[in-house]
Amino acid sequence: MKIKLFIAAAMVTALYSCSQANKSESTDSATPVKTNEASIKGCYLYTLNRDTFQLAITNNNEKAVEGSLIYNFFEKDDSKGTFTGTYENGILIGEYKFQAEGKSSVRQITFKKTRDGFVEGTGEIKNDNGKEIFASLSAVSYDSGPNYQHSETCLP
Repeated sequence: MKIKLFIAAAMVTALYSCSQANKSESTDSATPVKTNEASIKGCYLYTLNRDTFQLAITNNNEKAVEGSLIYNFFEKDDSKGTFTGTYENGILIGEYKFQAEGKSSVRQITFKKTRDGFVEGTGEIKNDNGKEIFASLSAVSYDSGPNYQHSETCLP
């Protein structure tokens, strides 16, 4: 009888130990992998009345950034295109190549990172060999530009 109790106790102890080991392993594998918190990849939307704008950052390697930008206006021509640029110290500066009103254009863009997304920079624009650029990047304001919020979904 004592031997049967000893074997039963040993089996219970062994089973308990195995279940604890499995719990520990599953807990370790379920622990979130630390990601690069500086990553800005994703979709950011701004909506005002029936106008919707989207900043989609598809590639963010070191300081280099690539993505697309869409301005869907309710009763005006839309513009859609791609951008390449840099992201440093919370500021994204890039060159936006887009189609609008049946023609191709290029203009400089800038966005400032916020807690929830990005604010588009506004300022005086000048023409530089067919490309619209800011007259002075240091004079760009982020106070009144569209405020894009992070979104789990992108526009089609």
